[in-house]
Amino acid sequence: MGIHQQASAAYADLDAWIDRNGWAGYDPFDIRGEDWYIGLFGRKDRFSYYTRVALHMVESRLPQIATRRVLKVKPAINAKAVGLLANAYLIRYKSSRNEHDLEKARQALAWLNENKTVSCKGFSWGYPFHWNSRIFFPRGTPSGVVTAIAGDAWLTHYEITGDPQSLDIAHGISRFILEELNRSVDEPGLLCFSYTPLDDFKVLNASLFSAAFLARLGSFVSDDNMLGAARRAAAYVVSEQNRDGSFYYWGSEPPTHIDHFHTGFVLRHLDTIMRLCSAGFVEAPLRKGYEFYKAMLFENGIPRNTPDSLYPIDIHSCAEAILCLSQLAPKLGGYELLKSVFDFSTHRMRHEDGYYVADIHRSIFGERGTAIPYMRWGQAWMLLAFARASCG
Repeated sequence: MGIHQQASAAYADLDAWIDRNGWAGYDPFDIRGEDWYIGLFGRKDRFSYYTRVALHMVESRLPQIATRRVLKVKPAINAKAVGLLANAYLIRYKSSRNEHDLEKARQALAWLNENKTVSCKGFSWGYPFHWNSRIFFPRGTPSGVVTAIAGDAWLTHYEITGDPQSLDIAHGISRFILEELNRSVDEPGLLCFSYTPLDDFKVLNASLFSAAFLARLGSFVSDDNMLGAARRAAAYVVSEQNRDGSFYYWGSEPPTHIDHFHTGFVLRHLDTIMRLCSAGFVEAPLRKGYEFYKAMLFENGIPRNTPDSLYPIDIHSCAEAILCLSQLAPKLGGYELLKSVFDFSTHRMRHEDGYYVADIHRSIFGERGTAIPYMRWGQAWMLLAFARASCG
């Protein structure tokens, strides 16, 4: 059986688990995003490192969702997860023409439409919990990343059905990106979108999520403003590429971390912008980045967490590896690596109950899995990855 058939079977298996369990789920950041947690540790969480380590130690030793039950954290529906699921359903429908897939996509889009942010221009979505980065983001703060993922689903729905409402919502999303997100870099030929309207972050992958959405919409409606913004955002990211081909998480500052899934995001979005915006200047940096990715972020066909560490083997990295390799392998090579990642993910990361574990980490007792079915972090990304891999 080829990988397309295997991915189709894995998709059906995980899709059935999601149907049984619903869209609501837990998240790696939900405990730290609770009101009581913020009240206890403060908005800047002065003990962030120690509390994170302590929570992970407890979570990895208690069965499945016991930690959150003890702390009375309730499962929530996350807009990013719903956007990912909608994308997966629509990709499957494009190949299967099964009306059931299209109906599930419509239900996901309807939920997004009913739960959009009302505090900003256009259409946008955020997370159902508070979160900390370099500043504090209140629950529901609209995010360029979450919004672009939802936007991809609306665009694909329009592409398939021609529904004018989907195109109208996509235009509303572009208004949020272009008018509400800050321009952390705004120079001739260079542009970096902020993560949210509250920050001036220069996060390379986050800026490219917004830019790749503009590239897709701009190519549909022949909008030079959107296409130009996407090209400028790609140019900024390319200008930040390291000599070895890698990309740090943060731009325009001293070296920061490199990890698997954020690197995959950057590569995929650069490829999308290159194809849709006639951005030929991206090709050489993309090839160099992809070679670094294949050489330094895998170990025996397993996604490495960072260039220096295999562990923890994160489900988010497994999903992104399947997505990135599925998109880039046809022109840049990597089919064998794709098959290895797929085999590892479906054999080692899949729980016997049908969901995918959060991670595999190493302890003094050997490898241990964190058997919790994160919806936004794991299941939704894996369903999208299987959908893409199953369609060639």
